[in-house]
Amino acid sequence: MHRTTAGDRFGPVRLIERDSEVAVVFAADTTRWAVLVQPGDDSPKASLILGVPNPRANFGRSFRASHLKRLTVHQSGDPSVAKEPPEFGWMALTGIAAEGVSQFEVRSSLDTDTGGVGADGVVFAVLRARWREKLHVTVTLASGETVPIHHPSLRPERPS
Repeated sequence: MHRTTAGDRFGPVRLIERDSEVAVVFAADTTRWAVLVQPGDDSPKASLILGVPNPRANFGRSFRASHLKRLTVHQSGDPSVAKEPPEFGWMALTGIAAEGVSQFEVRSSLDTDTGGVGADGVVFAVLRARWREKLHVTVTLASGETVPIHHPSLRPERPS
């Protein structure tokens, strides 16, 4: 992390590579966001996918492990020449995980993103997905137990 002239911390914290595209997750003292970089004709194109405020230091995390607080899902993609939605795009999912959650896994029909949950509980996943696809999210507790996340904007767990 770097310090800005105002004294705030800022810097890249994750790099996610898919084919010829790259998503870079940046963090600052107050916000995290992902920037998608795609090849362009003369130079790369960059677009902001999603920004999410960092939780306050005293944000309570004593809730069910099957829940993500402040869950946000955002999708970004280039429309077709006919201005129709794209078939595929990048999706970003953010939320605050419960106390005791150590890992997350977010799956679409095309891609999977996994990562650790920091001390502040922030989950920030970036992956490729079909347009308007509902993602499937699970978290892993420190005990090793895997728990599906339940939310109307997510795909429910498939029956075994």
